[in-house]
Amino acid sequence: MAVGFPSASVFGQQFPAEIYLSSDGRMLFTGGRAPSGLYDSALIRRIDLQFSQSNYWNLLKQNYESQTEIPATMTVEGVVYDSVGVRFKGETSYTQLPQGSEKMSFNISVDFVHEDQRIMGYKTLNLHNCFQDPSFLREVFYLHQNRHNIPGARAAFIELYINGESWGLYPSLQQMNKDFIEEWFLSNDGANWRADAPSSGAPGPGPGPGGWGDGTAALNYLGSDTALYQEYYTLKSSDTENPWQKLVDACYYLNNTSQANMTTVVPQYIDVDRALWFLASEIAFGDDDSYVYKGKMDYYAYYEPETGRLTPMEYDGNSALVNSNINWSPFMNQNNVNYPLLNKLLAVPEFRQRYLAHLRSIITDQFDVTKTAAMLDGYQSQIDLLVQNDPKKLYTYAAFVSEITTLKNFISTRRSNLLANSEVAQTGPAITDVAFYDESGIVWNAPQNMKETTVRATVTHTQGLSSVKLMFSDQIVGNFATAIMYDDGIHNDLAAGDGVYGGKLPARASGTWMRFYIEAAAATEAKTVTYSPGG
Repeated sequence: MAVGFPSASVFGQQFPAEIYLSSDGRMLFTGGRAPSGLYDSALIRRIDLQFSQSNYWNLLKQNYESQTEIPATMTVEGVVYDSVGVRFKGETSYTQLPQGSEKMSFNISVDFVHEDQRIMGYKTLNLHNCFQDPSFLREVFYLHQNRHNIPGARAAFIELYINGESWGLYPSLQQMNKDFIEEWFLSNDGANWRADAPSSGAPGPGPGPGGWGDGTAALNYLGSDTALYQEYYTLKSSDTENPWQKLVDACYYLNNTSQANMTTVVPQYIDVDRALWFLASEIAFGDDDSYVYKGKMDYYAYYEPETGRLTPMEYDGNSALVNSNINWSPFMNQNNVNYPLLNKLLAVPEFRQRYLAHLRSIITDQFDVTKTAAMLDGYQSQIDLLVQNDPKKLYTYAAFVSEITTLKNFISTRRSNLLANSEVAQTGPAITDVAFYDESGIVWNAPQNMKETTVRATVTHTQGLSSVKLMFSDQIVGNFATAIMYDDGIHNDLAAGDGVYGGKLPARASGTWMRFYIEAAAATEAKTVTYSPGG
């Protein structure tokens, strides 16, 4: 929710694409906006690649390990893009394809020769071959659901033609580069790492010598020498000084702060709320190309210079929603010290309850069985004919139809399994009728210069309440301060004991932006929390 938001700008600048106000100007959203433009999910665009080399296919195969691109002319909706760079991409999706298959994944650099060339604002295309996904839509669906809660790539379907020959249907996924960062953060002036060992060639499949969860690239503290981290992380971009030291600092405080000091120290170096959303999303959807499973790759980490915090970001979702992961514990790897986001954060009661609240939100919203079934049916209807006619597809049409049912069953069963956990099943307080009032008591009216603002909410729980807190900030990003809310009749909360809680936002100059939300904890042993807005 928001107070005093006069326009959709941040100190004279436009909001990032994924931060936006509700139509009434009272709620500030991050994520969940329907993609448009290149990634408009209602459209299936045709992409034509024309190679001049007669041996282009052999060149692409020869260049796989070196990741060297070869030039091609790309045409999309009548617009010609000269000299784009094309190469095969992927790991197991390339090395484990059936003998003779030509359904490769492609990386297309629109700016390969012409530095300023873009397609609808983007300079890179990622076309995935749906290896191990007969449904064609597992990753598109997963990203669509995740983007409500965490930074996630945009995705849509395209139809690919190479030298006039149909290569069939492909999901097209956004590159997690500086353009992506700029859509989710106030700037892209920070540092962005991929948790993966740097390599001049294509990485091979499998966990590598140390195995998954080997204590290397899961934000583990390896020592004070930045060179130790450069062996396990790839710095994709940076416009900040000493980026590697920023990564070391985040790892140090995450791993070495005492539990008693975690809630005050770690949020200065890591965006804990987004980290918990990130963990909850990967675990809920059973994503084994993930931090929570591999603990050393398949995620990004971005250092945000505006806040000084590191944010982990989900990457590579083609192995989510698979039945082998349907019984994952909601706290998997919490006892493994090599997974410090899980091991350290979930050991802190306050963070654990926040994580559980986020997980319940995902179960309620993204695991709504009726809505997800309708969404999957919509995707199926959209791509059905293209799948039938795809001459290069890796799986049969019958497998495509069957896999849609598999995805629906995963959502239903996974939801039930998560709710069967005693901690997940706890019910938090109910928070309703949230509103703010100016100094004259007028609801939803911005206060005058240097005047306090009253916030009221009705909060109840069958076993009573442990606390009700008003969390606020006069910055668009960053951590929140805390004010206690009361139901005692003397804190602008109406009558004592009536379930209406009151709190104050501090006085600020006119035009100051103020974010706030409410946290309520039940008077139970677990102190189960609820947030408004939800999450």
